[in-house]
Amino acid sequence: MARLTVFFIFLFSAGCAVKAPVPSEGQSTATPKSEGFFEPANTASTNLISNARDMIANDNVVDAIVLLERALRLDPQNGYTWLVLAEAELSRMGFIRAEQFARKAVLFLSKMDQIQAWRTIANALDGRGNKSAARSIRELHNIR
Repeated sequence: MARLTVFFIFLFSAGCAVKAPVPSEGQSTATPKSEGFFEPANTASTNLISNARDMIANDNVVDAIVLLERALRLDPQNGYTWLVLAEAELSRMGFIRAEQFARKAVLFLSKMDQIQAWRTIANALDGRGNKSAARSIRELHNIR
């Protein structure tokens, strides 16, 4: 039993003595850039959002929504994708879904970026005929 204990202690201490690999000359040691204003971290998601934006501009909202849903599967905590999806739903008069998606965007966006999400929520409430709730959101978040 004592031999087994000594063996495990030796094994454990030998495993801790291994040095971390040193990056080669070609590898970068720079830290990744932090995300900026409306910039998702996932480049595949970024490409899908960009393509969806183009589709929305060309009045192809249904296909844009499909791309945005795919982008959400890649990066579900991307508030910008939720916001663009909310705006797409709003443009096709899907007021309830637009409000829901914009509220989800608020959870993941920075305080500065949340203003557009709150504006989308207020517009969705206006579209549903709930003018008083839309007015109170605009007043609460200083949205014109």
